[in-house]
Amino acid sequence: MASLNKLKNVLMLAFDWILYGTGTTDTCKVTVTQPRFHEADYSMHTVFLTCGFAASGCSSSQPQVLWFRFLSNQHEDLCIPRCTDHQKYKVHISGNNNSLQINDLTVDDNAVYICGIAFSDSSSPHSKQTGDGTVLMK
Repeated sequence: MASLNKLKNVLMLAFDWILYGTGTTDTCKVTVTQPRFHEADYSMHTVFLTCGFAASGCSSSQPQVLWFRFLSNQHEDLCIPRCTDHQKYKVHISGNNNSLQINDLTVDDNAVYICGIAFSDSSSPHSKQTGDGTVLMK
């Protein structure tokens, strides 16, 4: 009986190892941080909105960086992952920090900007997260 229990334990360990290796027991967890507010002076023509993230249990692959903005009655996909308007928006990535560069800044750019980080090779529900948003005011 003791050898049967020992065999079960070995099989369970082997099964857990297989599941871990195939990503079934995915533990990827991402946390995204953004400043709550960014005020731009009227003389500014370019602004950089920052976004940082921490990842634990995720693959070593580079995550996708996504940016959205919410206007008063609608949302707009800005960079998902490529920017829709390359003249207006550009994403800069450096390690676990990135920023959205907004060029030709006007009062029409006043909005809430949301940064998202996605490890698309992960099945964990915590591997794709957004920040709380940065309110941009010019």
